Amino acid sequence: MTLKTRNIFIKIFLFTSLASVAITLLIFFISLHTKSFINPPELRIPSFLNYIPFADKSITALIISFFILLLYVPACFYLILHYFENTQTSEIIFFTGFLFACLAEMARLITISLGLWLSFSNLLIFMGDIVLFGRTLAPLSFLCASLLSETSQRQDVERNYVIMILVSIVFAAVIPMNTARISSTGLVTEGFMSLINMFRFLLLLVAVTSFLIHGYKKNKEHKYLAYSALLTLSGYSFLVSCDNYFFLILGTVALIAGTYKYLTSLHQIYMWG
Repeated sequence: MTLKTRNIFIKIFLFTSLASVAITLLIFFISLHTKSFINPPELRIPSFLNYIPFADKSITALIISFFILLLYVPACFYLILHYFENTQTSEIIFFTGFLFACLAEMARLITISLGLWLSFSNLLIFMGDIVLFGRTLAPLSFLCASLLSETSQRQDVERNYVIMILVSIVFAAVIPMNTARISSTGLVTEGFMSLINMFRFLLLLVAVTSFLIHGYKKNKEHKYLAYSALLTLSGYSFLVSCDNYFFLILGTVALIAGTYKYLTSLHQIYMWG
């Protein structure tokens, strides 16, 4: 993929994210105006949140977490275009996968805004599939960035990117949704949740380990990629599980700090490495 082609795609991604954010916010504000917005159920995931005294459930914190994620995505696309326009790096291409994973969380806001969680409709299942797609794609994006960004792999980056997306789609399609069990964050819970969370953790572990190995073989900036990827995904995990101010603050700080270090490390590797 040439730089020109990549930049065209990222511009398309930017405008797509802006359109998606605009549509989601329009649905949200219409639901508020028509008083059709219905607070999600009391089920909290993870359940230990019920026993943390400073993690009381707050619908305001949940809404703010949505806004942060939805604004974070186009902001990152803009930064990529601004700082990496002339930089050939496969990691940035795979990072756009993580941004789409964040954007997929808009399905939860739509689920709450339209009161879909009160139904057992196909649309509710579809929204659940979108979220599951995103939460599979998030760690997979960093895994692909750590394993498939070598110079020898650069000619196959389009193929690898498509495979990454297809794997996430297939995974989301085959996992059953439990529409009778909706969490306090508007999440349609999936079957085998414990196994799926373990699978996501393993993807993250392999990605971080791979970045660390590159760091020992090449330069220390790759080690920073490992730490910043871990911090970024940790912040993402806090925000997508956020129904309280404690997770909101932790997630926001970790996501922004991790993203900043990840992008600056990539910039130093390819501009000066």
